[in-house]
Amino acid sequence: MRMSSLGFLVRLLVTKMRSLNVRMIGGVIGLGATIALGAFVGYKMATNPELRSRLSRSAVDAYQTSKKKIVDMSEDVAVRTAQMTKNPKINQDWVAHQWESVGY
Repeated sequence: MRMSSLGFLVRLLVTKMRSLNVRMIGGVIGLGATIALGAFVGYKMATNPELRSRLSRSAVDAYQTSKKKIVDMSEDVAVRTAQMTKNPKINQDWVAHQWESVGY
């Protein structure tokens, strides 16, 4: 009786080790795929000037759109937005714009 329980434990241990190895191999493959994808994207960005200029234009457009929203908002909206997002830069940008519009 004692040998069969020992055999059962050995088989259970071997089964658990196999499932651990399968998960580990899956993780390594996933990590390798992520690294390869990142390297490919980095290569494309480094060698494709059209892609770089398109991404740069998108970033500039996003910045200009957010800047325009700050210019158009009232003080009350700026304060509430800053409080909701916990971002004091919204108030700072709004105040800076107000000073610029006055001429300082």
